[in-house]
Amino acid sequence: MTMKKTCTDCNRTYPATLEYFHASTKGKYGLRSLCKVCLREAQMNYMNSKTAKERYEFKRAEQQRNKHTYRQARRKASALQKGVYHEKWTEKQLDETYGTDCYICNKPIDFSAPRTGKGSELSSWPDHVIPLSRGGEDTIRNVRPCHRKCNQAKYTMTYDEFINSDRYGL
Repeated sequence: MTMKKTCTDCNRTYPATLEYFHASTKGKYGLRSLCKVCLREAQMNYMNSKTAKERYEFKRAEQQRNKHTYRQARRKASALQKGVYHEKWTEKQLDETYGTDCYICNKPIDFSAPRTGKGSELSSWPDHVIPLSRGGEDTIRNVRPCHRKCNQAKYTMTYDEFINSDRYGL
């Protein structure tokens, strides 16, 4: 016999499955009390009741809480836009694979430094050895840990081109 669950908002009865309800550790049958349709409508009503500034601040706070997920999504979108291969990787995997020194200047990376703004010169910025704009892949094999200033000085050059250029050593 199939278990049934009634949405507390619309009072419709659905099978008690993840197809109709989101999971919850506190709800009956391990499901939320609102069906997916009503929950989405409640979320939209909540966001629509906010001002544009409040919605912007909410989105920024969400991006800060989930910054690794957002960075991954930006990297994937950039790779797709340039038509190159993309695989999932994290900055933690990058540091475990290649260490915590900048691969260009061989000095330690300051992980406590802000990513942008004042004092961010020695912060961690993943760098593509062969840039995406030159056909390089967005894979852990083509990315190395780097300082922000080294990454920006290298720009769209390959590692070998940068080392042999007059920009090296800035």
